[in-house]
Parts: sequence; structure tokens; C-alpha cells
Amino acid sequence: MIRLSTSLPVSLLVAAALPVLAACSHATRAQRDLEHGWVAFGQVGPETVRGVDPETTPEHVADFVDSGKRVILSGRVGQVCRTMGCWLDICGRSGATVRVMDRDHAFFIPRNARGRKVHAIGYATVREQSVEVLKHLAMDAGKSQAEIDAIIAPERTVLFIADAVILPPGGLEAPAAAPGSAPAASEGVTQ
Repeated sequence: MIRLSTSLPVSLLVAAALPVLAACSHATRAQRDLEHGWVAFGQVGPETVRGVDPETTPEHVADFVDSGKRVILSGRVGQVCRTMGCWLDICGRSGATVRVMDRDHAFFIPRNARGRKVHAIGYATVREQSVEVLKHLAMDAGKSQAEIDAIIAPERTVLFIADAVILPPGGLEAPAAAPGSAPAASEGVTQ
């Protein structure tokens, strides 16, 4: 138990505590990157702040599965949906990979984002994916027909449902337009 001396002025105690409290609420890496020109696809929502929004990597995302906490998942872009840009894989340093799906097909990311650093803001969950969905995803990833045909059973997997994906600017193609909508503008895409 820590005992405080009553001879210290309260203002000195408060002044000593402020740096500790401030350290808990500084911007996340995703927020800093946004402030330095990175491009957001989807709805970032309120400012992302450490201590409020946990930051994680593919190696540790399982710690947040079905926790209900909004999380920032960071790594490098692996595969990207080649059809619309509606999903991507985020890879960690160890090679661990997490599939990131955009919430309700609300946004698409550039299909040429592979290899870039990335942050996704959203929620981790475990879902069973049907054979039909798995085959569709394999086709979107450009897998061979033999690899697609080898999918014969549903799979329970960790998915990250993203409200937004944040990428560094430059060299990004415009995202695909949703079927039946106007062509995608290059809004938010810096070349």
C-alpha cells in the first residue's frame, strides 16, 4: 500500500499525476498516420486513442475475439479481393494472417494495395464460413480451379470485420464501385 505524505501540496500531487494520465490517451499509430496523410477507406469514426482503442497485430488478434471492443489491427496487406476489393488479408511479422472483411460491403479498398503497411479499425470475431463462401473467396484471391475444388468443408476462422482500412498514399488505384452505383471516384486516393 502506498502512503501519501499529507505535507505535500495537492497541486504538486496533481502535477505529478498528469503526465502519467496523458500518456494513456495519446493517439494510436493509425491516428498519427491519418494525420500524416494516410488514406482512409470506410468510416474511421471518432479519433483513435490509446487506452480506448487497443492496438494489435495478427499474432494477438485472438485476444480480442468477440470482446465487443473496437480494435486497430496493423500489419502488411497480403491478399486482396481481386474482384471488388471487399476483403484483404493482414499479415504479421511472424507470418500470421487475419482475413479482414469490410462491414456490409460498405466500402472497397484498392486492389493494388498488396505489400503496403495497413491499419484496420473494427472488431474481431469467429465465424463459420460455408463451402460456398470459401470457394468464392478463393476465386476472388485468384486461386487455381484445383485449389477451389479442394474446398469441401466449412471452416471456423477468426475474421476481422472492419469499419475502415487505412493505407499510405501514393500509387493506389481508385476502389471499385459497388454494382449498380456510380463509378468510384478517386476521393480519398492520393496518387
